[in-house]
Amino acid sequence: MVTFLEGEVKNKAKNSVILLNAGVGYQIFLAEKNLVHTKEGERASFYVHEYLRENSRELYGFVTLAELEFFWRLLDISGVGPRMAMNIIALGTIEELVKNIEKGNVDYISQVSGVGKKTSQKIVIELKGKLDLSRSDEEDQEVIQALKNLGYSAPQAREAVKKVAKDITDTGDKVREALRYLSK
Repeated sequence: MVTFLEGEVKNKAKNSVILLNAGVGYQIFLAEKNLVHTKEGERASFYVHEYLRENSRELYGFVTLAELEFFWRLLDISGVGPRMAMNIIALGTIEELVKNIEKGNVDYISQVSGVGKKTSQKIVIELKGKLDLSRSDEEDQEVIQALKNLGYSAPQAREAVKKVAKDITDTGDKVREALRYLSK
């Protein structure tokens, strides 16, 4: 199963990119908010969900692990498929989505084409109180980038950042703690 891909963006389409990795081109469907930040010819990396059906295989890509985990939570809800989940994620940041779900804001989710009031209510009911995003991958991007600049891969950097104590807030201290974890 494919869970992470890194490579060169060979082609960019309306809702996907072709990512060249080791001579193989992978079509990865992306949310609009992530698609706008990709450029042809540049390197990119994505956490990936591989969706298998009888006659097709689709890859859905996410910039952060938090997005992928939220996507999985949405897929666990009956009636929510990968395209609908991707469109829900495209509404905004994971923090905004969680905040609206915790408030019970059904109208926020029903903005998505194909998501009616009943499905939106079901999503809110099933996820409310079950989403803990106390630590966002976005707030640690500087640390991840610093570790990548030191030669670590994106997955290694993200894993190391997860191991840093939550009470450490200074970026330099986070980098030092992550390096301690990576040196073990």
